[in-house]
Amino acid sequence: MCVLLRKKYEYSRMKQIPLKRMHTYVIQQFIPLLAMTVVICWFVVLMQMLWARADEIVGRGLDSWVLVQLLFHAAVMALPTATPLGILLASVMTFGGLGERLELLAMKSAGVPLYRIMSPLLIVGITIGLGLFVYLNTAMMDAQVKFFQIIFSAQQSRPDLEIPQGVFYNQIPGYSLFVKKKNHDTHSLHDLMIYDFTKGTGQPRIVLADSGRLQMDASKTFLTFDLYKGESFEQLSQGSFFEGSNNSAGLNSDLPASYLKEHFSHKRIVIWFDANFKMIDEEGLRSQFVGKNLIQLNRYIQDTAIYKLDSVGRSNGREALASSLTDRYTKSGIRPLDSSPEAQEYIKALEERAGNYPITLDSLYKMATKQEMASALQNASDKLQNMTELATFWDGSYQAEAYNYRSHSQECHRKFTFPVACIVFFFIGAPLGALIRKGGIGMPMIVSILLFVIYYMIDTLGFNLSYNGTWPVWFGMWFSTLVLLPIGAILTYEASRDSVALNMDELLFRLKRLFKPETIRNIVPKELILEYITPERARTLIATAQELLLQVSNNRFMVHRHLGFETLSKLNKSYALVGHNFDQLVTELVNTDNRLTLAKLMDLPQLPKQFAPFLPKKKMLYIMALCFLPLSLPYVWYLLRRRNVVLEQWEQCKRTLNELAEIYTTETTND
Repeated sequence: MCVLLRKKYEYSRMKQIPLKRMHTYVIQQFIPLLAMTVVICWFVVLMQMLWARADEIVGRGLDSWVLVQLLFHAAVMALPTATPLGILLASVMTFGGLGERLELLAMKSAGVPLYRIMSPLLIVGITIGLGLFVYLNTAMMDAQVKFFQIIFSAQQSRPDLEIPQGVFYNQIPGYSLFVKKKNHDTHSLHDLMIYDFTKGTGQPRIVLADSGRLQMDASKTFLTFDLYKGESFEQLSQGSFFEGSNNSAGLNSDLPASYLKEHFSHKRIVIWFDANFKMIDEEGLRSQFVGKNLIQLNRYIQDTAIYKLDSVGRSNGREALASSLTDRYTKSGIRPLDSSPEAQEYIKALEERAGNYPITLDSLYKMATKQEMASALQNASDKLQNMTELATFWDGSYQAEAYNYRSHSQECHRKFTFPVACIVFFFIGAPLGALIRKGGIGMPMIVSILLFVIYYMIDTLGFNLSYNGTWPVWFGMWFSTLVLLPIGAILTYEASRDSVALNMDELLFRLKRLFKPETIRNIVPKELILEYITPERARTLIATAQELLLQVSNNRFMVHRHLGFETLSKLNKSYALVGHNFDQLVTELVNTDNRLTLAKLMDLPQLPKQFAPFLPKKKMLYIMALCFLPLSLPYVWYLLRRRNVVLEQWEQCKRTLNELAEIYTTETTND
């Protein structure tokens, strides 16, 4: 018994050793490709992120150390986006290379199913997903806080002084500067016009100068304008020369406006302009969703965000109801649903006063004068305007709290969507590589980028629709995963059954069959011929085939590319007759022992039933489909391409028929 158990153990161990070696080999093929693709995708995503923020970074006076910090934190933020793409590309390249080198076929031939081959890489993908979750919950928070701290600080900093020519420059606070011409060699400005609004926009000081120079001190705190050969103009307030005098109050009303005009050969203006970069405090960002981990996000959503959202909604509802009742019933304090005795007596008195005359809106219009009607309509318009403004204010306060709730919920879901995307992309990339059977970086790169672009577009759509409240947050954040998960399941199923649907050679073959659907005939000589075909019958069939070929060649579409419905319908019928005639010709001419005739029959192709497939049976449907641009353009291009192929093929068929006719003419002469 012990001997049998020992042999069974040794046998099972011998079966496991090759499997472990195979798993090790697959992992060794996958890890270097994963490292390479993640680095490449990381760089691409990082450049895209920095390019999107270029306007907020360039020209803000950032020193080298701040730019290095910004680049580092941006790289940390870009890694979660690049990881799923890297896993997708690496898995496609790994299994594509195994399929191209026939190693995947050898593994399957040894009895190892595809899911066993994928299992070690699946464990690697799950491990990367768990590591990415920890990364998002720890390092990502600090990187986001530091990155947005630098971005917001750059937004509040002064821009660099780059004064354009021919337009007003308004980036200096309190001044508007116009320069007609700049001399870059001497750093001088010519034909200057300066509007000084430091005393208010109502009393600007205008300075004109022939030339000037603008300089900043070493501390980047002050600007110095040196102006040459110019004049300044300033309007003074009334009574400015009489301030402090006893009778100034009586003279101010009678004095005209005063002006101050100054001519100068050199004038210096010093302006405070702090161009130094200052970092803002990061505590405000720490309290936002970008600086919280999963526990803090859930705690804020449950304890604060939902409570504030509900309280603001109830408060807005109470204020809206109170405002509506106040606007509609301002003449009395009685409400329609009030059941108190005072309210019942008031309503009864109104009914007795009205008597038998019903009070309607039309009757009130007839009783009012034009002035009363205009006043009533104006009051109603003012009340509607006030209600609109109040509704806008209430909606703004509610949307502010809803934004806090949605942003925290989105960040909470984002910590799970990226790790799950790594696993989903593995289930897409591994079977896709096994199906296309192409390694390297060419075809896998194209397929991976195409799939990732689709994923990115779907994910952005879901994020935006959940951000503005159109979709629930959970559905918008998981929408891309829900779309790609069935694709991964279908690809895994197709790869497990060795489908050739996505094999590149098979796809190219199908494309060739699409544009050249004719197939070569396989003529086998008959060992026993009961009745030989006569030359007269052969010539008759050949002549009929030549007439039908000529009929197709003279069709208006084949000659003038006319796309009329009747033209294509006749062409389909003529083309079908040619194919039927070829089949009949081959069926009868094969009853011969002439090897040359049998060889010539193989040059006659097997034609499909129609020249223009998918042609509607009714003319109106064809016209509607043809006018449905641009979807009809590929079909038109296909027809024109088929026309060129058929014309070339028809020349070969004509030569073949002429040679067959010559053969049977020679036989008749010899007889």
